[in-house]
Amino acid sequence: MPGNSAIVSNHLRKIDVDGLRIGMYVAELDRPWLETPFLFQGFFIRAKSEIEELRQHCDFVLIDLEETDDKLLGPAKPLKSAKISKTASDGTAKKQSPWRRFIALFWRRKVSAIKTPAPGEFYQDTASVADELVVARSVHSGSLREIMHTLERIRNGGTLQMPELEVVTETMVDSVLRNSMAMALLARIREKDDQMYAHSISTSIWALVFGRHLGLNRESLKAVGLGALLLDVGKTKLPIDLLAKKGELTIVEKSYVRSHVELGLDVIRKTEGVDARVLDMVATHHERFDGSGYPKKLFGNQIPVFGRIGGIVDSYSAMTAETPYAPAMSSYDAMREFKALSDKSFQSEMVEQFIQAIGIFPAGTLVELNTGEIAVVLKEHRLSRLQPELAVIFGPDKEELTDFRILDLLEQGTEPGTRPKAWIERGLKPGAYNIDPSKYFL
Repeated sequence: MPGNSAIVSNHLRKIDVDGLRIGMYVAELDRPWLETPFLFQGFFIRAKSEIEELRQHCDFVLIDLEETDDKLLGPAKPLKSAKISKTASDGTAKKQSPWRRFIALFWRRKVSAIKTPAPGEFYQDTASVADELVVARSVHSGSLREIMHTLERIRNGGTLQMPELEVVTETMVDSVLRNSMAMALLARIREKDDQMYAHSISTSIWALVFGRHLGLNRESLKAVGLGALLLDVGKTKLPIDLLAKKGELTIVEKSYVRSHVELGLDVIRKTEGVDARVLDMVATHHERFDGSGYPKKLFGNQIPVFGRIGGIVDSYSAMTAETPYAPAMSSYDAMREFKALSDKSFQSEMVEQFIQAIGIFPAGTLVELNTGEIAVVLKEHRLSRLQPELAVIFGPDKEELTDFRILDLLEQGTEPGTRPKAWIERGLKPGAYNIDPSKYFL
């Protein structure tokens, strides 16, 4: 039976971590969620490893009685934990929100009493995903062709043609402002024979999606998109065999690869009139918040904001793609990695906002359900990130269904006190089962 516990309301029971069981629904922690590796506020415990992870960070948690089977709960008793920490709601109510602190940092001014728009509320979609996908496909393919020509020209001794790249960036900005989901869907589709070019485009798209969420104005979006597009331009000066090498690099090889930052700056500086923020972004996208990055080992606020954005989107793009040195991660696993790196490699406030911008299981993500079925995420519910709306496309036997069916995990008909019939067991890497997620949005 569970360890000591106590009723705190009609729906919640406070329970020692030692008393947790698989199947219980954790509604609150004894500390702010942001101080833990857990990405979502409220989840079912599905493995002993999750209990072990909770034990490392919490003394007790609050269990939702309506979501937890009565058979898993013993009688309520006094808690053995004498120290009562603040819950997430108590711990954040009296502090300035991380977002308002970030706004103050970003624009380098004090946050006034005027209400700042919440993250993601600066822009409203003006086109549906289906309508924008028609345009976005053309924008994406045209942008890919242009960056291929650009990088090959530089590899062969040519120079940057900035007007063409600015046009590419502007078309992507326009698409992301109309509806960011369409370009994000296309960024998840990678061809194995154009990794470097696709990485540049997808990194630029993630920078624009992130920038839109943060409320950057149009000129700033153009700068952040162009900077992200050029992050790896210096790699055109490195041997292709080195970039394609599988396995761990030697110390000498690592040093050589790291030189791509300065090599890229040399290429960009030969073009007049480049926005200084683009140069900042390229120069510092491998610097890390704790000073562990390169080339100058900058830390904290020494790294310009565009450099911090560049580091996050470049890492996310690399994590979720097949590379010679690592397999692709699911978006969910990448977000867990970012959470673990908060205030180490990356500023925690920016990680928080990036997770909100992209989502835990964002639209277009491939997932496997506990039933064995394969599905595409159609829409994420921001207040219940583990229960998105899905298109179920493969059956438990991993055979494609004749016609997909819609399943909204948030609206499952379950009896009080019982577990839902279906839930996401794991995220799948982009391209699994050769699925093109975008066709389920048309």
